[in-house]
Amino acid sequence: MMSGQIVIVNGTSGSGKSTACRLFQQRAQDYWLSYGIDDFLANTLPARYGHHGPLATEGIQAVPVDPAAPDGPLRWTFGPYGVRAFEILHEWIATAARAGANIIVDHLLMTDTPVFADCVRRLDGLPVLLVTLKPPFEVLERRVAERQMDKKLPVEILGADAARRIVDRLTRLRPWFYESVYANDLADLTVDTAEHGPDEVCDLITARLAEGPGTAFARLRTAVSVM
Repeated sequence: MMSGQIVIVNGTSGSGKSTACRLFQQRAQDYWLSYGIDDFLANTLPARYGHHGPLATEGIQAVPVDPAAPDGPLRWTFGPYGVRAFEILHEWIATAARAGANIIVDHLLMTDTPVFADCVRRLDGLPVLLVTLKPPFEVLERRVAERQMDKKLPVEILGADAARRIVDRLTRLRPWFYESVYANDLADLTVDTAEHGPDEVCDLITARLAEGPGTAFARLRTAVSVM
């Protein structure tokens, strides 16, 4: 059986990756699975091990970038369950492709965590097209602000103080996400989504797939082999 095609759409919150992936699947004439980092973190990873949960130290924890500035920007660190969860996510993607299914995945390929290298290693030998959606940071900030996250959280369940802490934590994480996710500038296709809307992104992905296999992951394997 031939392996299915994998498309990894990499980008931070607000880059348009989830919208592009959903639209791509809807428009595709052949069979495509779709999965993403938001689904994974919200519905697959147990909430108590997420960075808002009481067992975050064993899963995914948000800690100060500079320990001397505890109220400054945050970054993620990974405990054993966090590392294992992403290993399983990448195995799922690989398994879907090996079973002959095409799959498009929106992802956060954070370079200074185990996530980036593990994804590259576990998809070794499979057809992967790496797409990076990268608008300017100020555009991301505006888009996220317009989402009004504080109004989307279940305040009646969490409580007002907990909801405020979550919004504050996400705000303080954004600079690190932008730096970590976009530190790798090697991709098969890079799109500024401040200039190209979701339909155009899908057209660009389709056109790039028509050109032939992606090569970015094969080149990245050399880099991660020494990590």
